[in-house]
Formats: sequence, structure tokens, C-alpha cells
Amino acid sequence: MFTHSSTRRSRLLAAATLVVATGTAALAPATAFADIPAPSDAKPLVATLEPVAGQAPLTRGGNGAALTMTVTNTSDQEQPFHPAVTVTPVGSAPRGWTWIDFSAKAISAPATYSLMSWGDNSDFSGYVVPENSMYFVPFKVPAHTTYSWAVSFKLKAALPADDTAVQVGLVNDLNDSTDSDPVTLPVASPTGALVQTFTKNMGTVSYKEPFETDLGLTNNGAGIDSTINPTLRFSDGSRPIPATLKLDVLQDDQWITVPGSDNVWKLPPVAGGLGKGASHHYNVRLSLTEYTGQWSYLSGSLSLAPDTDQGPVDIGVKASLTVIGTPVPSTFTAQN
Repeated sequence: MFTHSSTRRSRLLAAATLVVATGTAALAPATAFADIPAPSDAKPLVATLEPVAGQAPLTRGGNGAALTMTVTNTSDQEQPFHPAVTVTPVGSAPRGWTWIDFSAKAISAPATYSLMSWGDNSDFSGYVVPENSMYFVPFKVPAHTTYSWAVSFKLKAALPADDTAVQVGLVNDLNDSTDSDPVTLPVASPTGALVQTFTKNMGTVSYKEPFETDLGLTNNGAGIDSTINPTLRFSDGSRPIPATLKLDVLQDDQWITVPGSDNVWKLPPVAGGLGKGASHHYNVRLSLTEYTGQWSYLSGSLSLAPDTDQGPVDIGVKASLTVIGTPVPSTFTAQN
């Protein structure tokens, strides 16, 4: 995720210097280089990342982590500093990017901006950069000066149930600082949370083209051994939507229409419940059958209802759906 272009340039320069020095040494007495000091491995910056005293175990959707990040410039010249905080779950790799929130603010440092980034296997890095800057912009630490920041993150219910801790580290892309060792923060066992996910988090539906996605319902809490009855809805959250959608669910390789009204549908039940960490998936398809909106399109969110007969559902992640109401069907009809 991080690049080390400056480090590579330094190594190339050092290699070039070595070639020149070696070539010269072949022509000059050995004593000509006796006074050249050996290169120093000392780095001008000292950086640390430490949990705030009294840090409690983290909880999904609740108590987060509070840490202090500091950097001290021990040199006589201004130095760049480009830090990022990495958070790695100890257990299963989360699916997608919906399992963490991150923020950073200056304590004794220039105005600060935080940016979130995900790599392979949902590897997370929170960049800490000067306010309103891109992720690659470093701070510039004056000589013999210490900067400090308050860093925090919260874990969401989408973090897999078997993750019992997270490892938190400090990375400086410029490689000009000594960094404190990673710290491990425990994560409390979930007390109960059904989490929804979508393979497609946004899309459109029109008379010509339906919207298809995979809806996942995961139990990140205690095991549920009774039937779960989820409800799916499409809404803008404030008023009824002037469009009528039809919902189909794929069962035994056939699309089966699910009864509903006002863009609310009872999904087929999850018979037998879900064990801790288990998931149930629905392949769903939404088609437009009627549009009475004043404008040519509208937007809303596709989401499970926040409660089922077996407990609450975390609906922080939704699918954003745009309904395109034109052209009015003439030579074609809504998909059956």
C-alpha cells in the first residue's frame, strides 16, 4: 500500500556514490579516505503511537479506541513526516470496507485531516495529513519540535464474530523515523447483532433494466436457533416513494416474486436461524413497474428493516438505488 520512492532514491544515490568512490580509490592512496566517517543509520524523527490510559476493550458499534500519536524532530533541520495508522483484525478478514470508522485531530500540530484507505483483504490504513490535503502530502516538522495528535477509531458490527482483537501500528511512508512497536487491543465478544451486506452497494433500476444484488444476513452475535423473518424495504427515509418496484428472489435457479406493498417485502424466512458467525444470502432482483414521480428520476436506499423477530439488524450499510422513470414504456414492458 505504501511506496518508498524516497528510500529507493537514497539507495540509488548511495550506490552511485559508492561506484564513484570505488573508482577513485583505485587511483588514490588508501589514506585519502581515512577521515571519511562511516554512514549513520540514525533517523531524524522519533514517532510513537500509544493507547490512552484506561483504554477499555473495544466493542462493535460501541466503545472505540483512543490513541495518541507523537513525532519529535531531533535534527537541526525541518523534516517531512507522512504517518498512517494500520488496523488489522486478529481473526477473519472482514468482507468489504464497512467494519471501521477512523478519525484524527491535532493536539499540538497543524490543522489535521484524516483519510481512510483499504487494500487487499480489507487491510485498513488511516492516513493523517495536513488539513484539506491529499493522502500523499506529508507534515513538515520543524527542527527540535514535537507534534502530537489524538487518533481514534470505532469498530462496526460488520467485523466478523471471531475477531477477538485488533493490532494497531504506525507506518511512516518516508522511512525517516523510528516507530513504536504495534499494540494489540482486545475486542469484546459481540452480544448480538445481525448485519446486512450487499455485493452491489449502488445501482439503477428502470423500465428497461432491473437491479440485481446479493443480500447477505450475517449473525455476529450469539447463536440463533429459531426462524428469522427479515423485511426488505426501499425508501428515501422521509416520505413514500412515487414508484412501484417488484421484488424477485432466486430460489432453486428460478426467480420467485415476493409479495409486498409500498416497496416493503417479507423475505423468505431463514429456517433454523443462524449460528454465531453464520450467514444467509438472498439473490434479489428489483424491477420498475410504475413511476409517478414529478422528476425523471429519484434516489433511495435498499435496506433490511432495523429489527427482526430475532433481534436488531445493523443497517449502517445500505444499497443506494436510483430509479429512472423515463421513458414511459411503450414497446416494452417491465420484466416478468
